[in-house]
Parts: sequence; C-alpha cells; structure tokens
Amino acid sequence: MLTYIQLDHLAAIQQLNDDYLHTLIASMDGMWEKGIIPQANFGEIQDQGQRVGYFCIDSDDNLLRFHLLENYQARAQEIFSWIISTYGIQRAIASTIEPMYFSLCLDLQKSIVLHSYLFRDHKRIELSSGLSNGIFRKAEKQELDDIVLFYRTNIEGAGEWVKDFLYDRLDRDELFVLYDQQTLVATGECIPSQKQSPYADLGMVVAQAYRGRGLGSFMLTQLKKYCYEVGYNPICSCEADNHASKRAIEKAGFISEHRIIKIQF
Repeated sequence: MLTYIQLDHLAAIQQLNDDYLHTLIASMDGMWEKGIIPQANFGEIQDQGQRVGYFCIDSDDNLLRFHLLENYQARAQEIFSWIISTYGIQRAIASTIEPMYFSLCLDLQKSIVLHSYLFRDHKRIELSSGLSNGIFRKAEKQELDDIVLFYRTNIEGAGEWVKDFLYDRLDRDELFVLYDQQTLVATGECIPSQKQSPYADLGMVVAQAYRGRGLGSFMLTQLKKYCYEVGYNPICSCEADNHASKRAIEKAGFISEHRIIKIQF
C-alpha cells in the first residue's frame, strides 16, 4: 500500500536535492536550486514501508518536484496519480529539463501556461556599452549601500532581503557594476552553482533612465567574458512575460531550449 511521510531532516532533504540534480538533462536555474526548492515541504513516498521516491510542495500548494527510485519508475503514472489524488494537488510547476516529472504532469493537465525561459550560451558576442566614459568592473564592499539603493529603486519587490543578498554577492566577488562617469547605471551578478559545477547564473539590473539602450545585453556579454576567463559555463533565465529581458538575453548570444511551465490539474 502506498503511503507518504513528511520529511523534516535537513541533511536527508539536501541529499535528495543533490541526487536529483544528476537526473536533469540540463542545468537547473539557480533561483530554483538555491531559493525555491529548499523552502518547499518534502514528503517521502513509501510502498509497504519501503522508500519509493519523494515529492515537494511550496507554500502555495504547487507541486514542484516528483521523483521515483529507479526500481519504481515503471509505476510512475500510477504513483503520480495517487499523489495528485491523495494530496489534493491542483497545480504544479515543472520544466523540460526534468522529462519524467514534466511528462507525468502532461498526462493529467487541464491547462498549461509558460512560466519562464531557461537560457544557455550559444554565441560569443562583442557589444559596446555606447557610453563615452563607461566603466565596467567588480563591485567593491564600500559600495554596498549605494548598490542596495540602486536595486530598491530599479527592481520591483526589492524588500529587506536585498541587503543580505548583495552583501553575500560582494563577499564572494560575484557582483559587478557599470558606471557612466560617476553614475551607477547597471549591475551584474555572476553566481556559480555549488552543486552544478561549472555552471554560473547571470543576472543584471539596468537603471530605469538607461533602459532601451542595450546596456542589459552589454552587461551580460561582459559577465560571459568573465565566466570564460575563470572557467564557468554561463546560464540565465527570465519570466515569460518579461519581454525586454528576453530580448536583452538573446541579443547577448543566449538561446533557450528549455522552459518552466505552470500546470493546472
């Protein structure tokens, strides 16, 4: 008989996460790897007291992951349907980099909506900032307060988490800045994955007054150049409705072969 139990042991959950990364057909987005998945609630699936696999659900009751041990994968449709029914799950988020989980979601879906694009580098491109006195460099720790203000001014939802996030990036040499003379006009992040080496997630923020001038694409090309100098493989992502970000990423030489999808059951 199938049953499930709540998993609370952090070391066990971390081991499940680490093992799962090896089953993916492409690298997982860093925000999901480090931020979203670790905050989810994990459950172990058992059959006659033996571990079959596990699943996890976020605070909004979205199914985020479903994985079975090799010996039980022939029963994947049966066990997945049981989890959806027993747990009363109505929604899931899955990606094309996890083919079994994604395919099982398609079996039961009533509707699907594109959530995000996952990008990998495709072509090395040289772009100019177009700034006559532009300076691109690594950020320095004494700039923390200025960069925090920059984030809070130029991105939505930049709450209390921003300062700690930026402090960590500065402490690990993962934050870059672009100045137009004395004005901070863009920032960039290059965050290497601790579990998916040699991949590194790239991100950028451009000042609102400087948007539409190609600075986002320029920042990404500079971050890519840094990645290749130190041996990282650059990846990035954007939400499906962020058309400006998608254009900037593609202009910088990235392509998207994989998607994150929202599924309704």
